[in-house]
Amino acid sequence: MPFPVPRVIVAAILLLLTACGSTPPPVPSLPASSRTDASPAATPTASAGGSVIVPAPGSSSEVYRPNPSAITVAIDPGHGGCLDWGVPDPSQRGIAYSEKAMTLGIGLQLRKLLEAQRIGVVMTRDEDVALAGDRDAAHGCDGPPWRDVDGDGKAGFEQTGRIRTRDELQARIDLANVARADVLVSIHINSPTENGVPVKVAFSETYYDDETPWGVDRSDRLAEAVQHGVASALRHVSYDRQDRGVEARAFYLIARQWAKGDSCTTAGDTWCVPHRGLQEPGVLSEVGSISLKAEQNMLVSEAGQHTIAQGIVDGLATFFADRDLAVRYDALIPGGAAGQQPAAAGGDGPLYWAAVVPRDATSVPLRLTNSGSAPWPAELRLLAGWQASDQPYLAAAPDDLRPLDVTVPALAPGESVEVTLPLTVPDGARQLSWITLASGSTPFTEHGSPALQLANTANR
Repeated sequence: MPFPVPRVIVAAILLLLTACGSTPPPVPSLPASSRTDASPAATPTASAGGSVIVPAPGSSSEVYRPNPSAITVAIDPGHGGCLDWGVPDPSQRGIAYSEKAMTLGIGLQLRKLLEAQRIGVVMTRDEDVALAGDRDAAHGCDGPPWRDVDGDGKAGFEQTGRIRTRDELQARIDLANVARADVLVSIHINSPTENGVPVKVAFSETYYDDETPWGVDRSDRLAEAVQHGVASALRHVSYDRQDRGVEARAFYLIARQWAKGDSCTTAGDTWCVPHRGLQEPGVLSEVGSISLKAEQNMLVSEAGQHTIAQGIVDGLATFFADRDLAVRYDALIPGGAAGQQPAAAGGDGPLYWAAVVPRDATSVPLRLTNSGSAPWPAELRLLAGWQASDQPYLAAAPDDLRPLDVTVPALAPGESVEVTLPLTVPDGARQLSWITLASGSTPFTEHGSPALQLANTANR
């Protein structure tokens, strides 16, 4: 499984720092989308087991009509910070023309469009920052101190950029996982070269990992939908561009986690894939190509960024319309709701950690929401288990998951129910619970719905 070469180009950084005041040229306006609002909530009803079912409120949302607030999208504007410009500006017109600036503009447009439809959003970044540190005096970077996010015992910036890149990407994975996002969309912009010379061609392509349990069933369909949405949104541009489709390629951010028996192309390396992998479907979309000047002008404009963001929204609508089984868990304790932008922890390790259950708790109130497109089957079960760990959250389920004595009604799409989760919190060393809905022997985690994870103590 290849590790992508990080696009940290120090020489280009020093060159581009002299051109930060450049102003993008105007680009013709492209169509905007209209706001959609949710309908008033319906009247709760009692289920056969006595639990009160809250009906789906319904809405005009194109992304998830039954209950848009039940969905969370993690948006990752690729690159960011002083040291990681992504693709620098090949036409040398300034920082606004770099990949990191354009992906942020598209990400912010995407957030605006989704929130207008009451879809939940978490952002890996909403400004020009790096999560895992960005401090290097030699290059004039005075950002936050370096953090060893992935736990390999190393942090900081060195010649290859691999250590810094792995910590940064692990932080972004952790954010999506702790927020229990339904999907992650990582936005990038390509720059093909031949013998070091930019190839002046425009295209879109989208990547996914087919080796996760949900890779072929969910990530593939998400990639196809996002790719079609972006390519279709840009079909009316005034220059030739290509639709290069989707490809299964395990870029670090969307790759499955390290497993026993894995090996890397570099002898002795065990960090060519993340040790805490993404727990929901994710795609990396190269929405455009920076090397063709006409495409670059479109990508830097607000109208072009809006159009691409709308294409991604269209793709998400296609994906969620066809996603049958899914669940949202909201533990009704501080920090336990899904879809919240996690607060960063202090220190020099991981930033994002599981919510903490009070030690004297014997139960936890839990809201379950059917966030899929199909009714839940009868006789669903909640499974749970604890595992000792000093990690921010568990990368995989404990070996011993046991059914809980909780009745789960067969909810329709968008419906929710509150149940009481019997959960005896262990004393002593830090432990984490893993709670998942299951149909028969198949947990919903295998469909790409992240488990609810709760800790018995705060950060290690």
